[in-house]
Amino acid sequence: MFNITVFKSVLPQLVTMKANTAIALILGAISLWLLPKKTEKSLNKRKLFWVINLLSFLVFLIGSLTLIQYICNVDLRIDQLIFSEIKHQDIPGIPGRMAPNSALALILLGGSIILLNKKIYLLAQLLSVIGFLLGFLGLLGYLYGITEFYGVGTHTAMALHTSLAFISLFISSLFIYPHRGLMSVITNEFAGGIMARRLAIAVISVPPFLCWLVLQGKRAGLYDSEVGIALLGVLNILVLGIIIWWNAKTLGVIDYQASHDSLTGLPNRKMFSDLLSNSLINASRRQGKASVMFLDLDRFNKINDILGHDVGDRLLQATAQRLTTCFREYNIIARWGGDEFTILLPYLNNTDYAAKVAQKILDVFKQPFIIDNHYLHITCSIGIAIYPENGQDSDTLIKNADVALYNVKRNGRNNYIFYSPTINAEDSELLILENRLHHAWDRGEILLYYQPRVNITTGKITGIEALVRWKSPELGFVPPVKFIPIAEETGLIVPLGEWILYKACTEMKAWIDRGLSDIRVAVNLSARQFQQSDLVPLVTQTLRRTGLDAKFLELEITETIAMQNIKSSKEKLNQLSEMGIHISMDDFGTGYSSLCYLKQFPLHSLKIDRSFVKDITFDPCDLAIASAIVALGKGLNINVVAEGVETEAQLDYLRQLGCAEIQGYLFSPPLPAKDTIKLLKEHQSVCG
Repeated sequence: MFNITVFKSVLPQLVTMKANTAIALILGAISLWLLPKKTEKSLNKRKLFWVINLLSFLVFLIGSLTLIQYICNVDLRIDQLIFSEIKHQDIPGIPGRMAPNSALALILLGGSIILLNKKIYLLAQLLSVIGFLLGFLGLLGYLYGITEFYGVGTHTAMALHTSLAFISLFISSLFIYPHRGLMSVITNEFAGGIMARRLAIAVISVPPFLCWLVLQGKRAGLYDSEVGIALLGVLNILVLGIIIWWNAKTLGVIDYQASHDSLTGLPNRKMFSDLLSNSLINASRRQGKASVMFLDLDRFNKINDILGHDVGDRLLQATAQRLTTCFREYNIIARWGGDEFTILLPYLNNTDYAAKVAQKILDVFKQPFIIDNHYLHITCSIGIAIYPENGQDSDTLIKNADVALYNVKRNGRNNYIFYSPTINAEDSELLILENRLHHAWDRGEILLYYQPRVNITTGKITGIEALVRWKSPELGFVPPVKFIPIAEETGLIVPLGEWILYKACTEMKAWIDRGLSDIRVAVNLSARQFQQSDLVPLVTQTLRRTGLDAKFLELEITETIAMQNIKSSKEKLNQLSEMGIHISMDDFGTGYSSLCYLKQFPLHSLKIDRSFVKDITFDPCDLAIASAIVALGKGLNINVVAEGVETEAQLDYLRQLGCAEIQGYLFSPPLPAKDTIKLLKEHQSVCG
């Protein structure tokens, strides 16, 4: 249009960029810019999808038609369709027609974007890699002064800034979805990803530089072609050797970090388990014995609570250093987690040696630990299990050593005990659960799952209930029925309840910010938590800290909890309700209540306990109770929710009774947060 040479060729002596190439590159850039915007809720995704498809198809079409002209030796009159160009005798090619390698690169670019738009990531990224190599080859042609790299015969050649534009666009297309397809191998944080990133940089930068270096020497007359090729081979071997050494060193560090505890430098749980399994195989072959010790620091949590986690961490480091002085080289000590350590004695002639080692450990703890001018007198408890008497496999040995450990704690601590089948397994299991529950917080083992609540008529999700789960590395998923009573008994239920409330509000606020609305998150309040005098201020502070609107929070209490102190309960529930929080009475019909007092509470929902839903299809009593609760809810203008709905037959009965909402495995089991958000998004897109 303006015929400004510098815009077309950067330098006057270089090849110019053709108008169709520029147009196609602009269309491709716009398409790539629009691709990530499909995730923005404010935009019409379907319309955006077709706009991207149209623009990228035009890029593909321009490249295809141009390449057809070269292959079939025809003129489709598209080269100067928009902008005209005068034929110069000294410039090869047809006026306005882009280079054939540029046309091929445009086909690859358009095809890659179309595939990315359709979420076919692997093939799209493979096309982008090929396109990148085409552009990179053109750039190398200009760097090396080799015309054949950017031109094909007497046809138009690829311009320098065209090759740079292709390189930029194809790199952008690769990194738009970096964790998908081919790129996921390179961008992950595992050893393979780190090595791939380093190799990618080396492969792209080092060989071209070495080739340029050798070419400069040859052109300067320092050596002939044969010497140059030999020199290039030697340099490549040297560079590859350095890269291999560098990556081997990196992988060694990564492997060490994967198998050792970052705080103490001791082997971690995984490495200990592997070494134990191998040791047991060897012990079985030689028909020998081995011993596993489970060590736990006594009252370590108090040091953490009083002096802080920094002092606690340094105490663990000092403990690890002191423990290593108690063992021979072939014995293994590992940090199991928290303040727990495991010890393996792979060669055991008799149990007396294990006893001597245990006593030696107890003795080294007699000296105080001096940390930040604090003289810390700490003891430890040790449980010992012997192979093969106390277990034939690693899991059994560790479990039995754990059982022995908690019998030490039950009998006064600061001692060691060998496992014996006479130990009360049930009591030991409770002690193990209690201790593990104390550590679960620090280890991030406490999780929140969510179960949706559904309108029985429309099928729309109206809310989700937050349900606590404990995923222990040693015990697996521990059922709430096992650990909640322990938490109640020990008082842990109060901080646990506070964490659940905060976590649920935090995640709910994040989901609302991502476009989800019109649902509430329900949180159960325990008896101890409800009895706390600061319950209302705690809820207020949690909502303020998380930024969650009170209308999106629902609190559930049982009727028995509400009836323990009617005056206090009524006062608290009224305050919470006035804030905009919904109040539900959970497990209704299973506890003690009075309808006279019930009507005084500001309830929004009654939840029919699952025990009445389970047999509702054939037990007349359960059907009558459920019917009465639904009628009561209607009479008091309170929403009624049925819990534990698992079959279509149960759903039909509840629908006939006029129950408003259901919750249960029929619709969805409790899900982790990432699956919950996925379910809510899918449901919202279907239901609008």
